[in-house]
Amino acid sequence: MPPVTSRSSFVSIWFILDAVLALFPPIYWVAGGPTPLIAGIPCSIVYFVLLTAFICGSLIAAYVDDERRGAFRTSAP
Repeated sequence: MPPVTSRSSFVSIWFILDAVLALFPPIYWVAGGPTPLIAGIPCSIVYFVLLTAFICGSLIAAYVDDERRGAFRTSAP
């Protein structure tokens, strides 16, 4: 089985951005103001929904990158 190349730097940077957006409280505090609404939904809920979509997108991109690199290839018996 050939060696697997390293992960794309684009995906790695995306993972770091995921961690910053998910774990840095001031971003949530700004979105969690008392009155701002987006289409009648509190901004904090919109923030979490968009963050969830962003993180899911990064996982899908990592999976596609792993497929491209051959990370899931197995040797024939």
